[in-house]
Amino acid sequence: METVLQFVQLIALISLTALSIYLIVILSGVRRDLSEFVQRSKPVLENLAFITEKLRSTAQKIDDHVDIVKSSLAALKSVADNVLILEERVQQRIEEPILQVASIIGAIVSSVGVFFDRFRPRG
Repeated sequence: METVLQFVQLIALISLTALSIYLIVILSGVRRDLSEFVQRSKPVLENLAFITEKLRSTAQKIDDHVDIVKSSLAALKSVADNVLILEERVQQRIEEPILQVASIIGAIVSSVGVFFDRFRPRG
């Protein structure tokens, strides 16, 4: 019985050795594949990093331009508001004197018309 037990132990050790050798071969193949994958993916990851940096730079430039446009629009609004205020001031200062001058001119024209009507022969 002891011989059978030793024989079974021997078979188990041989099986374990074969399994270990098989796993070493498989794992070395996986290691080689993984190493190849790393080598092939390195340029892709570098390009991805480059593209990401370009996108970040572009987004920053867009933000800067948007800020410039916002400030330009604010300045334009300020100028438009100033023009409206100026228009109101000019209208307040000039409107009444122009109406007075128009009234005076109208009175002069009316007076001249009456003057000429008096000296016109009636017939």
